[in-house]
Amino acid sequence: MSVFTNKHVVVALLVAPVLAVGAWYAVGLIGAETPHKAVPGQSYPLVAKSNCRYASGQCSLGNGDIEFELIADKSDSAVKVKIVSNQSVSRVLMGLGLDNEPPKPAEVPFNESTNSWIHTVNGYHAEKLFFVAEIRGSRYFAKLDTVFFERLNTIPQGRD
Repeated sequence: MSVFTNKHVVVALLVAPVLAVGAWYAVGLIGAETPHKAVPGQSYPLVAKSNCRYASGQCSLGNGDIEFELIADKSDSAVKVKIVSNQSVSRVLMGLGLDNEPPKPAEVPFNESTNSWIHTVNGYHAEKLFFVAEIRGSRYFAKLDTVFFERLNTIPQGRD
């Protein structure tokens, strides 16, 4: 006698996936944290996307609907960092330093709009980039590795 001829097993095989999807959805409704509006005067962290960890030449940061794109253009003596935001930002502060010695961030002057900035950093031999942006009275901050300043022109080959 086969297991699949038993009507209880067949019904269980049909009902189990429906119950699993229903439970996943219910846990999401019950246990999910509801998003809150940013409160003026409070600070919120920016999450670094995966391209910040590699020599990609760019770094994406985000928190909810706020997104920043940092694009690095490296020359022999300086790094020019272009910052683009999807929101209107009142102030941007940036500083380079070591992990145990954070610098005092300097204000970045904006271009023709309040969504784009270009900042030139001389003597960029530092481990960390400290980034702060002020949007509608709230501050958003990130501490990033400077590895994304480099841009690889070729894909490195693995060991055979």
